[in-house]
Amino acid sequence: MSKKRDQAGTFELLTRLPQQIVTLAKLEYDNAKREIVSKAKKAGIGAGAILIALFFLFFMLEALVIAAIAALALVWPWWLAALVVAAALLLLAAGAIFAGIRLIKRGNPVPEETLERVGGDIAAMSEVRVNAETPRPGGTQMPQAGEEGNWR
Repeated sequence: MSKKRDQAGTFELLTRLPQQIVTLAKLEYDNAKREIVSKAKKAGIGAGAILIALFFLFFMLEALVIAAIAALALVWPWWLAALVVAAALLLLAAGAIFAGIRLIKRGNPVPEETLERVGGDIAAMSEVRVNAETPRPGGTQMPQAGEEGNWR
């Protein structure tokens, strides 16, 4: 049998395998870093949005609280007007916090895409190992590591 020049032999492919595995691991590590940075940026933007909202909320509410209490004090006693306004402010703050938490959760820094690819790579390597252990046609098997066997 003659071997085509553009095809690598089994031993040549086996000698390339360790370097290819190292290269694959480095590429997946770089992908994981990129994915984590991307998700961390999204979480940072969400946290920044919360801080900006709290900044404006603090100064705006001061004026609105005074106006709301003064308006309600025309109808109710001043203490009841202040209590109603405080309860409304509490509800607004809770809504802003829940919105910020939702934005932060979207930026979860787990590199899910990279983990899926690595899982696929591991499954492919497991498949190669399983295929290497299957019996050869004609009932002959390759000797296992540490065994001496006769080739039939």
